Amino acid sequence: MRKSQIVEELGEGELLLPALIETALLANDRAKLRMTALQEAVAHAKAPLRAVRLMAAEARAAGAAEDGLDATVAGAQIVDGGYAIPGARRLMDGILDDIAAMTTPLDAAQASAASGFSDRLAGLRAAFAGSAGDVLDERALVRLTSARRGGEDSAHLLVMDLHKALNQLSATIAAETIAGARALGVLAQDHARIEAFMAGLNRTRGLAFGHPGLDTTASRSSARLILQNDIGTTDAHVIILAVEGLDATVTYTDVHRSRAKFFISLFRDFSATWTPLAERSVAGLAEGGSFFLVTGRYSARDTADLDTFLDAVGAHLVFLIDWNKARKTLQTFVDKATAIRLLTDAARARFGHRAFLELGGAELIFDAVRRSAEGRVPYGARLDRVLGVGSVARLLGEVLRLTSEGLGAQRSVRLIKDEVRAELARSFGSAEQEVLAMALTQLGLARMLAAEVAEALDEPGDGGDSIRAAFQRRAKRLEEKADRQVLAARDLASGPFGRGRRFLPLAEWVEEATDSFEEAAFLLGTHSRRQTTDAAAPLAELVSVAMACCGDLVRAVAAACEGPAGRREDITDALEAIDAVMEGERRADAAHRRVLAAVLGDPAPGPASALVATMEVARAMETGTDHLARAALALRACVLEEVGS
Repeated sequence: MRKSQIVEELGEGELLLPALIETALLANDRAKLRMTALQEAVAHAKAPLRAVRLMAAEARAAGAAEDGLDATVAGAQIVDGGYAIPGARRLMDGILDDIAAMTTPLDAAQASAASGFSDRLAGLRAAFAGSAGDVLDERALVRLTSARRGGEDSAHLLVMDLHKALNQLSATIAAETIAGARALGVLAQDHARIEAFMAGLNRTRGLAFGHPGLDTTASRSSARLILQNDIGTTDAHVIILAVEGLDATVTYTDVHRSRAKFFISLFRDFSATWTPLAERSVAGLAEGGSFFLVTGRYSARDTADLDTFLDAVGAHLVFLIDWNKARKTLQTFVDKATAIRLLTDAARARFGHRAFLELGGAELIFDAVRRSAEGRVPYGARLDRVLGVGSVARLLGEVLRLTSEGLGAQRSVRLIKDEVRAELARSFGSAEQEVLAMALTQLGLARMLAAEVAEALDEPGDGGDSIRAAFQRRAKRLEEKADRQVLAARDLASGPFGRGRRFLPLAEWVEEATDSFEEAAFLLGTHSRRQTTDAAAPLAELVSVAMACCGDLVRAVAAACEGPAGRREDITDALEAIDAVMEGERRADAAHRRVLAAVLGDPAPGPASALVATMEVARAMETGTDHLARAALALRACVLEEVGS
């Protein structure tokens, strides 16, 4: 008999059959919870010191409050012949009764699989007919809770198969469709809530890029609106929302702990409360036979706030599809924490990861490396070792965005791959620019040191020992800051896959200049700053030239930062600034000679220590300009190499 005939025979079948299905789905929840309680009881019996997981709240939500599940788990013990579990017989009978309730709507609809389910239930009842008391052996537990196929039938296998059959039946008898959701016996007041959930889901559904899933069923159970979505094809990957008044309860199960934690993290903007992740052990499921369950509760301020939450739940579901596959793919290039952060950022930015997988995932990156970075990434080297974790993370974030926006806009795959290659090329450029940025910081500190020397020369008198000591300490702090920059640059450039190595000589020569300027400051702090009238002017000029050299080299490095993407004017600016540094070095050399001539030719030279200090300060400042000139020549070689390539 066809299904339409069954509905007619039932009279108000449009209402009765959905109600039977809802009763069956509640029985499904109870059966799974009771099986979980038995597993928890066995685990407690094996490890009595382990904290007992409280299940009373879940039992109330599933309509099994009278089962006393907490006492069942806490009282379990190992005995001869198996496990003594308080209330085990009651739980066993309850599970079989729940299975019977799940078969009722299938029998009423005369579904093709109904008789098979009834026969399997009869077989289980016969298997447990001889069980007495609350002691269960290993075989009985397997017949109740195992989900492994290929052996004896079990209650858990039957519950899973019935659940799938009920979902299929629901799809065929939906009384109405609301915003794309199959609605079973809902009330008029439920429509706005269903539409809110589906608005979010439909807004991001396209980001699945053809992957099956995200079908939603809405139904009413007493005072609660139930929204159910089977995410993907995994048995244990399900989300159920129960809405009652202004309260929404989210029940989420997943075989992957990391993905469950990721799901919870997506709602940090809402003041929802979440239970701890509870691990369930079920043989036959993916990832070693375990899955995780978490329940979240959100109490809304008003219906608008409730709808906002439901919209957010619906919008986030697409980012769970193939999430673990995407995480493992990203971990080809970065560590687990970085991969999860990338997926979280992609979900919050509403582009996700499915397009990245659709276009090849890791192979998309490998192809870009082969085509755009040949010779720059040694065979077998991890990309994060070549570019650094930060640069690779930025690259992958951009790839996630480019692939999603590209597929969403129906751009050609070839164009999207070219964009990924261009992004990779930019990443190599940005890695080298890190060293240039450090050199810019060093130059800023070097100029500050030279300015400190100039200011000290302008001050009359020596200011006393404390003033001179404070001056020396300031100079030393600036020099130490500059040292940290070059150490970081060396770290980037070290190892077999050093980044920005060709710019390292620039940073190292700037370090030498900084050391020379700090030496000049130290010498100034060791004696009275009175110089002969003839030496004061050329020494001040020498320090001024050193400051100008720092500024010119800053201009050269800033222009070089544009790299191969820069304009011709940028290259010209860099070369002109480098030439200015070289000219400054010649002027500094001339000023240094004038200082020496003034000191040596002074007919009333004053204390010998002051004369020596003046000459040493001049020598240190002139040496610093020599180092800046060498840094400029190192930069010039890099700029000309870039132009030539």
